[in-house]
Amino acid sequence: MDEQAEQQYREAAEGGDPDAMVELGWLLQQREDRSEAERWYRRAAEAGHTESMVHVAGMLQERGESVEAERWSRRAADAGNAHAMGSVGYLLEERGDLTGAQEWYRKGADHGDAFSMRCGGLLLERSGRLDEAQKWLRRAADCTGAGQALTRGDAMRDLARLALQRGDPAEAERVLREAAATLMEADDVPEEQGYTLITELLTLLASLLRERGEPAEAEEIYRWAAGNGHGPSMLQLGELLVEQGRLAEAEEWHRRGAEAGHLRSVLVLALLLAEQRRPAEAEPWFRQAAEAGVPPAMDFLGNLLEERGDLAEAEQWYLEAAEARVDRSMLRLAHLLEERGALDDALHWYRKSAATGNDLAMIKAGTLAKRRGDLDEADQWYEKAARTGNESGMFLVAGVRMNRGELEDAEMWYRRGSAVGNGSCMAMLGILLAVRGDVAAGEQWCRRAVDAGVANAVTDMRAVLQEEHGPGV
Repeated sequence: MDEQAEQQYREAAEGGDPDAMVELGWLLQQREDRSEAERWYRRAAEAGHTESMVHVAGMLQERGESVEAERWSRRAADAGNAHAMGSVGYLLEERGDLTGAQEWYRKGADHGDAFSMRCGGLLLERSGRLDEAQKWLRRAADCTGAGQALTRGDAMRDLARLALQRGDPAEAERVLREAAATLMEADDVPEEQGYTLITELLTLLASLLRERGEPAEAEEIYRWAAGNGHGPSMLQLGELLVEQGRLAEAEEWHRRGAEAGHLRSVLVLALLLAEQRRPAEAEPWFRQAAEAGVPPAMDFLGNLLEERGDLAEAEQWYLEAAEARVDRSMLRLAHLLEERGALDDALHWYRKSAATGNDLAMIKAGTLAKRRGDLDEADQWYEKAARTGNESGMFLVAGVRMNRGELEDAEMWYRRGSAVGNGSCMAMLGILLAVRGDVAAGEQWCRRAVDAGVANAVTDMRAVLQEEHGPGV
């Protein structure tokens, strides 16, 4: 900080100069002395300085004191401060008064405030009025007033997003390039915020280029951003290099992202190492992500531990992931529980997995329910699996129905299973038809079952008939 400038502002502020109070407040805010900054902003605001009223309102809003923040914003807005008009609109929008918010955004926009234009455009977008939203956002993007460059850049990013929603990637690309160039040329943009926004705009552009099949320029942008410490770009660059088969370079960038603490990079690096059959190197990265609460990492760590026979710890991580609704972990956890005889717990997790639509879990839940003697539940799960197209489900539900004497239902499911090529269903359909008196059709289906790999289908049919009617059938 320029100590001489601070001393000059302080002397003038203590002498009662509101402009100096605001400048001093801004310098103090930049060095994170927020309490002292607010004290000077308030003194200027109480002296009628509208810009300081906006600063006070912003600091109050940041710490959740929205009622007092609105009071100061309205005072500044009533005094003609255009940005304060937008701030009033934002506070009204936050509490659900969308009509009032849009009215204040319109006032701010009419006074040339880019913030009001952008917020009004986003509110129109959320209400489905996309054409109007685009016009408001374009007005914000075209604002040339002092101190509005960041908001212009944000509005251009919004316009690019709308263009993508409309299926116009060429327009999105044009807007992103324009936005980045505008910010780079602006001389009134705070350095850190400006760099962050430029990086976001360029990485969005790189993603468009990558999707369109122009990886060279995308890679150049990702390398620039990643080289400047942008974590998402390290991840994107690594993924782009994987697509090109440049695995050593990809690993380097994923490792840099992981070492910088970006959890997505940690997980992707672990997966890359695991895919290359380097489990010992992958495990600590899986652990780091899992311990940080990343559910897929918990699942992969559980799988790695299961594969090396550490079943107790594998079960613990599967449980963590299953409770975070990772479907595969629900199924693997249930399997481990079943293997060690904890059948009630296993059935609980098979049911959970089945409820997400996993047809294998439906089969397993049905089978465990059947072992417990609950044929009604078994029938329900088998039928649900069958209705997903699972052949085993068709065979099993047909078997339950057949044992209950519900032969028409059984025949329907055996026919459905046979239609998708299930040999066991063909064999049982043949036996069922033969028992019901249509021996010729039954033998035909049993011979199809033999062709499908069920070697003893015809013999089994004849054995059933002999048991039913005696020798010579």
